[in-house]
Amino acid sequence: MKRLFFALALAVFAATGIGATTMPSAAQATMGGMQNVTGDWAVQITGDQLLVGTLHLTQVGNTVVGSAEAGGNSGVLQIDGTLSGQTLSAKFRGPKGNTGWLTLNFNDKGTAFSGEWGYNGRKPNGKIVSRKFISTAF
Repeated sequence: MKRLFFALALAVFAATGIGATTMPSAAQATMGGMQNVTGDWAVQITGDQLLVGTLHLTQVGNTVVGSAEAGGNSGVLQIDGTLSGQTLSAKFRGPKGNTGWLTLNFNDKGTAFSGEWGYNGRKPNGKIVSRKFISTAF
């Protein structure tokens, strides 16, 4: 149900132009007191191995979904979670079907986050740090 709502909301936004990036970037960081984390993020993940890449996040309300290409054409990492204040609590599904959790804490400006991740039912397995790609387009 949550995914159906998200898909419908994205369709409405695309059709109406709501959410178009016409605001200055500082205003995009927070909208109506709520952090906006939509965008592309350069991430570094530690744990089983060191991974570096780009994570794309899309936010509608407090629901956040994301995806990242796994290295070597091995598939896509997907996340689905809820943003509360500056903290995203999410579940992930890896390209090989492995699942787990992650917690990301965003800074006040919405330009970086750090956090940790683990497999389902386990303590943290690694750390995540990231910085948002900032558009310089006019």
